[in-house]
Amino acid sequence: MKSSTRLIIVSCLALAIPLLCGYFMRDLLFKGVVATYEEAALNQSEYRDKWISYEVIACFGEYAESTETHYFIPTGHEYYYLVWMEDGSIMPLSVSKKSDKEYLDALSDATYDYCDYKTEYIDMEPRTFIGTVTTQDSEILGYYNETLDYMGTSEANGWTIRYTLLDCTSTRGGTIALVCAVMLIPILGFVTAFTTARKEKKKVENQEETFLPK
Repeated sequence: MKSSTRLIIVSCLALAIPLLCGYFMRDLLFKGVVATYEEAALNQSEYRDKWISYEVIACFGEYAESTETHYFIPTGHEYYYLVWMEDGSIMPLSVSKKSDKEYLDALSDATYDYCDYKTEYIDMEPRTFIGTVTTQDSEILGYYNETLDYMGTSEANGWTIRYTLLDCTSTRGGTIALVCAVMLIPILGFVTAFTTARKEKKKVENQEETFLPK
C-alpha cells in the first residue's frame, strides 16, 4: 500500500475523532445556559457538559490552586473559591481568568468586611459566572474540607455545604477553538496525502519519460 493511501486512511479515521467530539459536546458548542447552579447541583448527571450559571454575591476566599493543562501541556492556573450563596449555603467555584480571580479576591475582602460589621452591606456588584458542573477531584476536595474545618463551617453548625463544583475555567470560544485545533490534524493529513500523491505521480511520469525513445 502506498504511503499516500495509508495517510488518507489514517486521516479519515482521525477525522472521526473531532466529529464525535462535536457530537458529544454539541450542547457546549451550540447551546446557551440551560439551568442555574441550584438546579444542576440537584441532578449533576443530567446537566453535565451543559452551560450552567450562578450569580455570585459573596465569597469567603480561595481554598486551592492548581495548574491547568491540555494534553499534559501547562496552559494556565485554576483558582478555587468558597462562594457564600444567597440561601446561606456554601458552594465551590473555579476560575482561570485573571479578571475573575481579581473580582473574587476583592469580593472576598468585601464579604469579610461585612461579616466583621465594618460595612452594612457587601459593597460590590454581583457577577454572573457561567461554567459546567463537575465533581471535585480528591486533592481539591481535601483542601475544600480542610478550609471549611478551619473556618468552623459545618453542617453541624447549621450550614448547608454543597460539593458540586461550578467549573468556570472553560468558555464557548475556547471549546470551539479546541475542537477546531483537533480537526486541523486530519485536514493536514489530507493535504500531506494529496501533496505526496502528486509527487509520486510526477516521479513515475519522469521515470517513464526516461525510457521513451528520443
